[in-house]
Amino acid sequence: MQYIFDVDGTLSFDGKTISPLINRAIKDLIDADNEVIFASARPIRDLLPMIPSFTDHKLIGANGAMISLAEEIKVISKIPDKDFMLLKILIDKFELNYIVDSSWNYASRITQSSFIERMIDPAQLAEKITLDEIIEPIKTIFVNVDNELQHQLITTIKEKTSLNIIGLSGEGTVDITASGINKFSTLKYLEIEDYVAFGNDCNDLEMLAGATRSVWINSKPDLQEFSRQMDIICKPDPEAVANTIRSFI
Repeated sequence: MQYIFDVDGTLSFDGKTISPLINRAIKDLIDADNEVIFASARPIRDLLPMIPSFTDHKLIGANGAMISLAEEIKVISKIPDKDFMLLKILIDKFELNYIVDSSWNYASRITQSSFIERMIDPAQLAEKITLDEIIEPIKTIFVNVDNELQHQLITTIKEKTSLNIIGLSGEGTVDITASGINKFSTLKYLEIEDYVAFGNDCNDLEMLAGATRSVWINSKPDLQEFSRQMDIICKPDPEAVANTIRSFI
C-alpha cells in the first residue's frame, strides 16, 4: 500500500522537526513493504530538511506544483506569466508581504513577524533573489493578510485568473499555484490511486477525498467540520500519530 503524508500540522507540530516517535513509525511502515510519499505545501527545498531520513522517497512539494523522484526535482506546472504579472500588481497595490518560489530559489518580503519565516530555506540550500529575477514562479504566498484582505485578494484572483488559491486556516496566508494544481492532481500525475492519506488542512482535502482511507489530524480546531468526512480522526500528538501509523501495519 502507498501512504501519503502531509507534513506541517500532520507530522510536525513546531514547523521545525518531526518527532522521533513518528519517524520510527514511518520507518516501520516502510519495513512492512509499504511505500511512503510526502506531500507538502513547502517547496522541495524546504521539505528536505524536515525529512532527512526519507529524502530519496517520492516527494510532492508546493501543494503539488513540483515533485522529487529519486532526488531529481521536476516542476509539474508553473504560474503563467500573465497571471504572475497580476500577482505582482497586487503585491505593489496592497504592499503585501510575500514569498515566491521558483524550482529552487525564492524571493520574499516579510516586514512583520510571521511563523512562516522560520520555514523559508531553513537549511540555507538556496539563494534569495529579487521578485523580477523569478522567471519560473511555482508558488506564491501572500503573508500576514487579515481576513478582509484575504477575501478581497481571493475574489480578485478568482475573477481574473484560473489559478488555484487556498486561504489556509488561521495562518493569514493566501497560497497560489497554477490552475488545477493540488496534491491530489499530482498523485494522479504519478498514477497513484490506491492509497492511505494523512492530512490536517484545506490544502489536503482533495488528496484525502481521493484516498482509500483518510486520516485527519485534528490540529486546527476551526476545521473540525472536515473531520466528519474522514475515516479516522487523530489527536495532534506525536504518540497518537505514531500509533495511528502503526495501526496500518
